[in-house]
Amino acid sequence: MMVWKTPAPDDKLALVREVNKIETTYRFVPEESVVETLALPFYENGFLFSIAKPAIKGPPLWYVKLPAETVSLDGSTANIHHLNAAAPLKLSQQTIADYLKFHLYFTKQGWLEGVLATETGNAYTAKAKLLEKDGLYESTLAVSWRGEVTVVSREKIGLADRRIPDVFSF
Repeated sequence: MMVWKTPAPDDKLALVREVNKIETTYRFVPEESVVETLALPFYENGFLFSIAKPAIKGPPLWYVKLPAETVSLDGSTANIHHLNAAAPLKLSQQTIADYLKFHLYFTKQGWLEGVLATETGNAYTAKAKLLEKDGLYESTLAVSWRGEVTVVSREKIGLADRRIPDVFSF
C-alpha cells in the first residue's frame, strides 16, 4: 500500500517554487501550504504531489514531478499523455490497476472501485467497476502500451451511494 508522505522542508520549498513557476492562478507560500507526495509505480522517476492552502476550503491542486519538469493534473488527457511519454510510462501486470485508477481519477472519469486486467500483446483489457457522479458502472477498458484508455463497453449497475473522494489514494 502506498501512502502519502510529507516532504522534508527543503523538498517542500523546491516543490512550492516549481508550482509557482507554472501556476497562473494561484501563488503559494511555503509556510501557508500543505504539500504531500505519493509514489507512482508506473512513473519510475516521478511522483504525484498535492498542494493546498489550509485556509482555503476545497480539494488540493495536483501535479506530477518528473526529473526535468512538473506537470499539472488539470483534468486533461493531454497532460497525462505528455507524462506517459516523458516519464516514461511503465505498464505491467503489477502497475496497470494503479495506472487506471490514476488516469480515470485525474481525467475526471470516475473512481476505480475494482479491476481485473489481462495483458493482450502489448496492451491491456480491463474489466472495471467505476464510481461516477451518477452511479456505479461496469466497464470494459482497453489500455494501449502508451497509456491511452478507451471505453469499450459501459453498463450502469447501480446508484452512487457515496461520492468520488476529494483526495486521491491507491
